[in-house]
Amino acid sequence: MNSPRLRRFSLDRESRVAIAFGILAAFAATAAHEGSYESAAFWTILAAATVAGFYFFVYRPAWIPRDAVVMVKLSGFLHEETGHSLLDQLLGRGFPSLAHLRYALEAAASDRRVRAIVVEVADVRNGLAVAEELHEMLRAARAAGKRVIAVLRDDLATVRDYLIAAGAGEVVLNPDTMLAMTGVAAGGVFLKRALDRFQVRVQTLQWKEYKGAAEILSRESMSPELRESLEATIHDWREVLASRVAAARNLAPERARELTGLGFMSARSAREAGLADREGYVEDVRAEFDPTGKRRPFVSLARYLRHAWYVKERGRRARIGVVYATGPVIAGAPPSAGEFISGETTAAQLERASRDPEVAAIVLRVNSPGGSAVGSDLVWRAVREAQTRGKPVVVSMGDVAASGGYYVAAAADAIVAEPSSLTGSIGVVYAKFDLSQLLGNIGVGVEFVKSDSASDALSIARSMTDAELRQLNEVIGSLYANFTSKVAQGRKLNAEATEEAARGRVWTGASAKARSLVDEMGGMARAIQIAREKAGIERDAPHELVSYSAPRFSAALRLALSGDGQGMWVETAARAFAMPAAWMPAMTRILSRGGAMLLALPIEL
Repeated sequence: MNSPRLRRFSLDRESRVAIAFGILAAFAATAAHEGSYESAAFWTILAAATVAGFYFFVYRPAWIPRDAVVMVKLSGFLHEETGHSLLDQLLGRGFPSLAHLRYALEAAASDRRVRAIVVEVADVRNGLAVAEELHEMLRAARAAGKRVIAVLRDDLATVRDYLIAAGAGEVVLNPDTMLAMTGVAAGGVFLKRALDRFQVRVQTLQWKEYKGAAEILSRESMSPELRESLEATIHDWREVLASRVAAARNLAPERARELTGLGFMSARSAREAGLADREGYVEDVRAEFDPTGKRRPFVSLARYLRHAWYVKERGRRARIGVVYATGPVIAGAPPSAGEFISGETTAAQLERASRDPEVAAIVLRVNSPGGSAVGSDLVWRAVREAQTRGKPVVVSMGDVAASGGYYVAAAADAIVAEPSSLTGSIGVVYAKFDLSQLLGNIGVGVEFVKSDSASDALSIARSMTDAELRQLNEVIGSLYANFTSKVAQGRKLNAEATEEAARGRVWTGASAKARSLVDEMGGMARAIQIAREKAGIERDAPHELVSYSAPRFSAALRLALSGDGQGMWVETAARAFAMPAAWMPAMTRILSRGGAMLLALPIEL
């Protein structure tokens, strides 16, 4: 990495190529003057190859026509970054990522060469908060004077698909697309009866009454406290959805609230209700910009990114480090596949960013339901260490940053969340599985020789005694006290306010802000803006975002060889638990191991 002193004298690409060409041409001229014509020919060819290589491999791929139309396709689960495994990267999986989309849409909004942005939306599987952020990105491009058109082209467009599309200035529906304006719902599966049938006993403890993660194992239906929490969440989500749609489509709030929960609508009905501008196809939109069919103005997202990087990534700029913390939190050896937050790895990434003298501030993007208490604490400590090195840390929350996902954020200098983000869940759960009856029924006997009565307490061959559970409850209470004290310290709250916001209760971003758990509403763009302010970067000074979350080659190769873990059972379980399929390997490991967990299961349907 270049030192700040060397960076002071950095040159742009064209200047470096021109200098290289000049040096090589001088070598050629010197050789020709001395009569060494073979050497002169060699240096001449090398000089020409340098210029040709730059043109064909750097400049030409980054060129876009004037009045360009940027074409964006949104489908499936959009990861924060491009695929983490080597195989994913080679096959282009995970493209576009949310990082790509933020960068491209922000650049296109101010790019004089861009005339319009066309977004095709089909079955986006992220949560409501990411849909909100995408909605904001499209509205920002629209506010900057760009024509933004969204085309809903799948058989079924969900309310989240529509929320994304509504951010555009024009919404086009395929004539056969059915719009599912079914409002919002939250809940989960309850496995107690199924476990009873298999004669699996689960002992659970929770701190405190709203900490509902253990209920999936210990109850047949949700508790009154969990229902109270979810009803408040649904209320907030409904208001967010209605207010976004009302503002984007110029509807009265009451009418928007009615339409977003109306049910199933045909394309024609949606158009007549003012939710869409017209029925049609993406080919119709293309024909508006390219009547002759030569396809000259259209630029793919990948090509536009090359253009944006070429144009923007030059000269001296302040550096903002970005660390992505996505998936369940684990400690120790990682799963062989899937998406997760390794406490050790993420802490190391934060340390690298904080020790980089070029980094002015750090943005920590969190999208996690939590998990390991130890893993979460390692990340929390790394945030504190970064601050002691003079690097402000700003957290941007995604769809969910709850329980351990909130723990890792609690020490940050500022926390930014979307109004519909799920956060809080400041509490602890414990689960212990007893398979003794199941093992006995299939003829498996288990015996131990013990030094003490509690030596087999963690075995799956017996339940814990009341005395052991009382000991565990005290330990979990200590974990809860540690969690809440760190929240109070980081958020500058007194004990009473912290306890009122804690007790295991999940909050939306909007409700969390009212309780000082979150500082501001917004997405990654707002978090970056706050990071700039805290780092003292001048308003008009450019910046660059540098990710410190790139996996090492050995880890990427291991994940590539192990596969991506996206089998049918994973997809089915992910839908049942309302979470990304990539999170299931780590979540399965966390739940199967049991023990104390800072866990809030995603609940968005």
